[in-house]
Amino acid sequence: MKNILLHNPIFVFLLTIFTIFVNIISSTHFYPIMLAGIVFLTLKKCVKHGYNYSAFSLVIAFLFIEYNNGFIPFSLSLLSFFIYFFVIPNLTRVISLHNLNNYIFILSFYLGMGILWSFTNGFSFYLLKNIFINVILDFIIFGLFL
Repeated sequence: MKNILLHNPIFVFLLTIFTIFVNIISSTHFYPIMLAGIVFLTLKKCVKHGYNYSAFSLVIAFLFIEYNNGFIPFSLSLLSFFIYFFVIPNLTRVISLHNLNNYIFILSFYLGMGILWSFTNGFSFYLLKNIFINVILDFIIFGLFL
């Protein structure tokens, strides 16, 4: 089931639209970086298998997330590619827990996002609370649906 959903370009497009919609609404009512870990895992899968159009739509979803949070444009996309090309090979070499790898990748992405956020907005406990809640939400969404 996991491979079928992430290999389907219609699902990736709907995920992009849903992420944009959720982040536009949540920027005023809830936590603004929702679903960034899920978009990162989907982008990782698209880059790995060469689905360029799907990866482009996910980069657009990252642009909306960056715009709502005040990040520099394409910073989350560059962070995603950096984690995919440099961090993930080292993590998979060191950690051999196949079932937990995606959770560790989500956690490493949010760690990088927290570092980016502390550079642009400053470090605060609101940042830690926000990232912790979003990590838990992405773990639940990934565990139940993907």
